[in-house]
Amino acid sequence: MTVCAIPALMLLIGLGTWQMQRLEWKEGIIAERAVRQGAPPIRISSIPKNNWQEYEHRRVIFRGTFSHSREILVHNAVRHGQTGYRLIVPFETTDGRQILVDRGWVPKVWPNGQIKRRRPSDSLDLIGTVRRGGKGTPWIPDNDPATNQWFYIDVAQMAAHAGLKDSPPYILRVTPDRREPGYPKGPHASHKIRNKHLEYAITWYGLAATLVIVYVAYHFRRRRQGY
Repeated sequence: MTVCAIPALMLLIGLGTWQMQRLEWKEGIIAERAVRQGAPPIRISSIPKNNWQEYEHRRVIFRGTFSHSREILVHNAVRHGQTGYRLIVPFETTDGRQILVDRGWVPKVWPNGQIKRRRPSDSLDLIGTVRRGGKGTPWIPDNDPATNQWFYIDVAQMAAHAGLKDSPPYILRVTPDRREPGYPKGPHASHKIRNKHLEYAITWYGLAATLVIVYVAYHFRRRRQGY
C-alpha cells in the first residue's frame, strides 16, 4: 500500500499547490482589470497602435456615427436563457477612425425587424471598453465571412469583411442604456473572471488529508491485529 500511497499523496499535494499558484496568478489579473476599469475614460486617440493590449479593459471616449448597413451578427449569444446574437457594428469617428463596436445583445428576430431596433443615425458621444476578440473555446465553429456566418469575434476578419480601413486590432464594447426601449440590450451574463482555484486547492488538499487518515488507520488496524 505504501508504494501506491506515497506517489498518490505527492500528486494530490502537487495539484493543490499548483491551484494555489493559479489562484495568485488569477487574483493578479483580476486586480489589474479592476484598476483599468476604474480609471477615468481616455480618448481613443490616446491608444497607440502598438502595445494597445496595455489598454485592454480601459474605458474610451469616442464620437461619431454607426454604419448600420454593415452590421455583423454573432451567433449563440444568450441572455436570460434566450438565444440571440451579439451585434457588431462598424463606427466612424469624427476624426476619421473606423472601428468595430459591440453594441450588445439582440434576439433572433432582429434581422426581420419584428422588434424595436435602435439604430441611431445621428452623431453620438459614446464610452466603450477596449476588448480583444478570439475564440472562447476550441469547440466554437470557424467563421464563414463568405456566407456572413459568425460564431466568435475575430476583429481583423470582421474589419476586412466590413471594408474598414486601418481599423485597430481591438473592439469597443458599449453598454446600452437600460432605460431606452427596444434593442440592443446589455449582456445578462457576467464578464467577471471565474476564480475557483481556492476551492480546487482545498479539494486536492482535502483528498491528500483523507489519504493520510486512511493510510494511518489502515496500518494502525493491522498493528492491532498483529500483522
